[in-house]
Amino acid sequence: MQWITLIGDEKLNLDAIRATEHYGCSSCYDVSGIQGRYCVDYGADHIFYDYHGTSTGDYEETDLEKVPFKESHFIMMVYTSEERMKNVIQQDNFPRGIYVNNDYGLIVPIEEFIKLGMPVDKR
Repeated sequence: MQWITLIGDEKLNLDAIRATEHYGCSSCYDVSGIQGRYCVDYGADHIFYDYHGTSTGDYEETDLEKVPFKESHFIMMVYTSEERMKNVIQQDNFPRGIYVNNDYGLIVPIEEFIKLGMPVDKR
């Protein structure tokens, strides 16, 4: 599995993800036994959204300075299909005004992430 991290203000939470229509999915549900995990199942692949709240985890102060939010909220988007992740990120109803951390040193607004081709490795 691969992941990116979505970073936003207090409006970025699992309720915002639940409110998004997930085109082509077969089901969406809270994962039992794992608090803060939401699954969007597409049959052949799926995406987990793991809400980390305001926990800065492994972030360096210099990384956090790249985002404009006073108190950042973090959701790890764990996916099994890179193509699916890219399709979801580009949906017209996916949250905007957030930042993306591709886990390889790139932390940019989601709009720029899309323009860059949604790079998710060190190539």
